Amino acid sequence: MIEINVSSKSPAALTAALKKIKEMSSSGSISKESAVHIILEPGMYRESVRYNLPNPLVVESFPGTKADDCVLKADNCESYNKGINNRGVFVFGPNATKVTLKNFTIENTHIKTIEEGNTLADSAEALVWGNTSGTLTCSGMKIIGRQNTLYVKGNSCFTECLISGDKDFVYGESELAYFEDCEIFVREDTFGERDACIVNSQSLAEKPGFVFKNCRFTGDRKNKTTAYIIRTSGKGSATSAKDWDNVALIDCVIDDWYSPEIVWDDDMNLTIFPRGNAKNGIREYGTRTADKNGKIEAADTARRSIMSYTLTEEDYFKGYASRFLILQDTPLAGN
Repeated sequence: MIEINVSSKSPAALTAALKKIKEMSSSGSISKESAVHIILEPGMYRESVRYNLPNPLVVESFPGTKADDCVLKADNCESYNKGINNRGVFVFGPNATKVTLKNFTIENTHIKTIEEGNTLADSAEALVWGNTSGTLTCSGMKIIGRQNTLYVKGNSCFTECLISGDKDFVYGESELAYFEDCEIFVREDTFGERDACIVNSQSLAEKPGFVFKNCRFTGDRKNKTTAYIIRTSGKGSATSAKDWDNVALIDCVIDDWYSPEIVWDDDMNLTIFPRGNAKNGIREYGTRTADKNGKIEAADTARRSIMSYTLTEEDYFKGYASRFLILQDTPLAGN
C-alpha cells in the first residue's frame, strides 16, 4: 500500500497527492491494483477534487481527528462548471473501484441564487459517486450542502454519517445506497420557509435502491412548511430501466414535523412506481417519530401514501433485520 500524508497548509494539497498517484500509475511505477492510503492532517482544504483511477483508495483524517476539524470545501455548482462530474467537491469517476472515506467533512458551500426552487443551475453536489461497478464506503463522514448534496450510482454504504441539505439532497441511479446509524438533516432553505425533500430516487429497476436502517431524520424545525423523506419525479414505469421510487425506512426515527405522507407526489399528480412491496418501492418497518421535547413513540402510518407498504415481520426478518441481510447478494457484502 502507498501511504501519503497531506497537509492543509499546502495549496490544493489533496489534488496534488491524487495527481502524484496518477503520474505513478501512468509511468508504471505502481500497478493499477496498488492500494493508496491518504491521511489528511487536521485543517481546511479549499479545493474541488477528482479521482478516476482503478487503484483502491482510502482517504481519512489523521487518527483521533474529529470530522469537524478536517474539512474539504469549495463553492461549486452547475452555473460554474457544467455537468455532474464537474460541479461537485469530491467526485469519483467510472474507473474507480473500491473507495473508503473516513472521519472528515466534505462541504459544498454554494448558496442558491435562483428563488424559483429546484433548478439545474443551483445543483451543487458535495460528493459524487459516479460509478456502477465499484463500491464506496463512508464512515464517520459529514457531507454538507444544500441542493443535490449527495449523488450515488451503483453501490454505496454510509455508516454513522451526517448528510444535510434542503432539496433532493440524497439522489441518484443507485442499485443499493445503504445508510446505517446516520443522521439526515434538513437545513433551512436560503430563501426562507419552503418545503424540503430529501431522497429523489432514480433507482435501477428491481434493485433495493435507498435503504435507511436505524437512521434519524432531523433538521431545522419548520413552522409553516414541512419536509418529505421522498420526492418522486413521476418517471418510473414497468418498462423503465431506472427512475424507480425504491426507498426503504427500517427502524428509523423521524421528527414529527415531517409530512406523515413521507412522499411528495404533487398531490398525486405524479406516478409513484412501483407500488411498495417487500423488495421494491416505498416500504418501511418500525418507524418512530420524535417530538420537539425528544419523546419518541411509534409512528402513526395511517396517512402514508397509498403507494407505500408496511413490511410484515416475515418480510423484516427475511430481508431487513440485519446489515448482513440487506447487503447480501450485493457487491457491498462483507462491509
